[in-house]
Amino acid sequence: MIFLIWIWIFIVFWMFFNIFLLLLENKIKLLENKIIDSFKKRSNLIPALFEISKNYIEKENEVFEEILYLRKLEFYNISSKNINFVNFIENEKKIHYEIEFLFKVFDKKPKILKNEKFLYTKENLLDITNLIWKNIILYKNIVQKYNFLLSFKNITIIWLFFQIEKKEII
Repeated sequence: MIFLIWIWIFIVFWMFFNIFLLLLENKIKLLENKIIDSFKKRSNLIPALFEISKNYIEKENEVFEEILYLRKLEFYNISSKNINFVNFIENEKKIHYEIEFLFKVFDKKPKILKNEKFLYTKENLLDITNLIWKNIILYKNIVQKYNFLLSFKNITIIWLFFQIEKKEII
């Protein structure tokens, strides 16, 4: 009798554990979508920077060439149904470095630093970037906990019934 009670306790525990893992996986997917949307918002501000800077920077096409290429890759990754989050993040890191380069170029042009449209766009870019990095830190923490809990699940035979894969940490 006691043995049956222990078996039922074990089964209930593993059911709740697996439900918790599935809920955590859904939270990770929602957070991935939120991060992708934030990156899209940030990238959508780049054409505004281009238009504003045309009057202040010589050879603006050359300055923006790499970032426009990376935006095309981003658009292709987003439009494809099989989006790989880690590859998407790698491309976004490159876009981030290009945006940093743009701001270094802009810092050398004092006239653009007085433009209200530029200042507004820069402030929006910085706010969105700040939000992105906060979400990425949260994402990393959740994925680490998820992968740790998943290792316990894979110890038992339960993993045969509920196939859940580990997430890559970005």
